[in-house]
Parts: sequence; structure tokens; C-alpha cells
Amino acid sequence: MGLLAFAISQRIETSMMQTAAEEGALFTELFLSPAAQDLVTSRRLPPENAKRLDDLLAGMLGERLVLVKLWLPDATLVYSTSKKGIGDRFPSRHIDAAVAGKATAEFDYLHEAENANHKHLQVPLVEIYAPLFRSGTREVIAVGEIYSDGRRLAADLASIRFTSVGIVGAATAPMMLILFFMVRRASKLVNEYQSSLMQNVVEATNLAAQNDRLRRVADNARLEAASSNENLLARIGQDLHDGPIQLVSLLMLKLTDPTAKKSDPSGFTHAHDPTIEPLTKRILAELRNISTGLVLPELDGLSPNQLLLLAVKNHEEATGTTVCCQIGDLPADLSPLITICLYRIVQEGLNNAFHHAKAKGQRVEVVADPQSILITVSDSGPGAVDKDHEHRRSRRGLGIAGLRNRVEALKGTFEFVLQRGIGTQIRATIPIAHARK
Repeated sequence: MGLLAFAISQRIETSMMQTAAEEGALFTELFLSPAAQDLVTSRRLPPENAKRLDDLLAGMLGERLVLVKLWLPDATLVYSTSKKGIGDRFPSRHIDAAVAGKATAEFDYLHEAENANHKHLQVPLVEIYAPLFRSGTREVIAVGEIYSDGRRLAADLASIRFTSVGIVGAATAPMMLILFFMVRRASKLVNEYQSSLMQNVVEATNLAAQNDRLRRVADNARLEAASSNENLLARIGQDLHDGPIQLVSLLMLKLTDPTAKKSDPSGFTHAHDPTIEPLTKRILAELRNISTGLVLPELDGLSPNQLLLLAVKNHEEATGTTVCCQIGDLPADLSPLITICLYRIVQEGLNNAFHHAKAKGQRVEVVADPQSILITVSDSGPGAVDKDHEHRRSRRGLGIAGLRNRVEALKGTFEFVLQRGIGTQIRATIPIAHARK
């Protein structure tokens, strides 16, 4: 748009200069052509013709014209109102154009050598070159050059330039405003699309992360399923060990007890222990219970205190021994996993006390607080069958190691303490967890 404003102003300036050139051509034709007709036959202007031109320019025309010159077609100066340089040649493209029959005009600040004597004027002048023709023909006999005061024309041109720039600027402003809003709208659409794409990318990333989490959850679920199967097998083994196997071991002890054997007249030995038959029935009942549900049905419907007393009672009936009990009040809504664990701790601890301490000093203590339950099963045996027993059972995942696994699975702590000459103690602390309703 700036180039457009410049082109418009240049076009207007050219048009005005051409108009000025045409007006100058008319002036030279009217006032200078009659005096220049003598140049057809002479290379000098007659003095009377020069005097006539001086008088003419000294009048009203002198107010508009600053300088007047006459040139021969070969660029020789034959007349000048300043009387300087007459007879000298000053070739110029403007003279050549005028000899060719074309009038020209331009602003001149008198910088050429021919105008050296008029540089003091310091005003913009309109320099006009026009051809002078022989009367009645189109033969160029001379070139007329006139300088008029160009201050008014320069001011008009400056005003025209300012006006053209203003008009172009007024047209440009709304165009730029419209373009601005168009580009801004396009930019907004691009940003919205970009934001939408970024949101889609984020959603896709989140979906990928979610899928990855689900995959890991599925993998963990498979691992947990495998672990659950392993735990189930371990529980079956623990139940078999803590129940029937312990009773079978007890039966074997009774069958091999030399004090319980008597000989008949024929020499055969018979076992007459009255507890063998109920013990055998209990073994069968344990095996049936484990095979049907893996959890003892006889524990259902019993409170935790009744359950522990039942474990002690079963041991006393099976072994014919006495157990000292001190069981505090336990919450009635304990989780079944905790009640079974307590039952197995009492069962395993008392069986160990019978096997290794000869049932000496059998004792069960249970203390409960709002957060946990502390259960202790101890005896007063020699405490010497200790670590071999524990390690041998641990390698098969049974016995003391099985109890430790049960307790730690419930986030509790387990201790197996052996003191030679003092006895053995099983101590477990289990956090309280209530049954789900």
C-alpha cells in the first residue's frame, strides 16, 4: 500500500509537470517564437529582438518568470535574461528532446554549470524546455527555456502527496483490520484444532497408560491366582499336619508305649489303652472334615473363647493330660481366619508339649487389647528337642514354620523360644480383624 501511495503521487507529479510543460510551450510559442524567427538565417539574435524580450520580461511576465533562455538546436546559448554564457554551448538531454519536438518540464535547483550565476536564489524552480518552430512549418529553429517560481507547485505537490497517502492509508486501515481479524480467527481455529489434537494425544496416552495398568493388574491377578493355589496347597498341608497327622503321631506314641502293653497266656502282647478308640475316631473325623471343606466344621457357631477351650479339651481327651488355661475375653466377631489360626496355634503348641515335654507344665495364655491378641503356648520340658525339630518341619513347610506362615499372613509376629532346662514357648501377636457382615 505504501508503494501504491508512492506510485499515485508520482503519477500526479508527472501529470502536473506535463501540464506545466504544455503551458510553457504555449508561452514560448506566443512570446518567444516571434523574436526567434531571425535565427532561421543567423546564429545570433538581433539586438533589437533581445531588447524587445528584455522589455517584455521586465513587465508583468517578470513576476512569474525568473529566467528566460534561447538555444540553437546545437545547444548554443543565444539569449539569456542574465546575459551570462551567451555564445557558449551547454549540451543537454532536455534540449535534444525539445529539438525532437517534445516539451519537457522538471524541478530545478540551478545546480548545472549554465546556472552557476543563479544558485543564490535557493528556491525550487520549474524548468521548461519547449521547441520554437519556423513560422508556418514544424521545423524547429530554436529551443526556448524558461524558469518559473515553483514554490506554489511544490506546495501543491506536497499537499497532493499527503492527500494520496491519507486516502491510501484510510483504505488500508480497514483492510488491515479485516485481515487481522481473518488471521486471528484462522489462528484461533488452528489453536483449537491443536488443542483438540493435544487433548486426543493426552487421552490416547492416558488410555495407553490405563491399558498398561490393566495389563499389569491382569498379570498380578494371574500371579496372585498362582500364589493362591500355592497357599491353598500349603493350607491343606498345614491342616493335614496340624490335625490328622498330629493325632496319628499321638496314636503311634500310645501304641508304642511299653507301659500300655500286656501279654496273654499265649505270649501275644495287646494294647489296652482306652483312649485309642476315640483317638482313631477323631483322626477319621479330621480327615473327613479336611476333605469336605478344608476348614473344621466343628468351629462354626463357636465364639473365639469357646473355640480355644475346645482345642484344649480335645487335647486333654486325646492325651489324658491336663492343660492350665488363662484365656481373656476375646471379641465375638473375630475374622474366621484369626479364629482358625488361634485354634491351630493351641493345637500345635499342645501337641509339641506332649511329644517333646511329656505334657509337663502345659499352659495356654491369651490376652486381648483393642488392637491385637497375644497368645502363648508353653511347657516346662527339657527344651532340648528344639532346633532340629523346627528345621526338619520347616523344610516341608509344616509344623512351627507352618504356624509362622499363618501368623505372618495375618500381619502378625511369631516367636518360637527354646530354653534348655526351662521349656519351650510359642508366642504370637495377631492384629484384630473383625468378620465382614
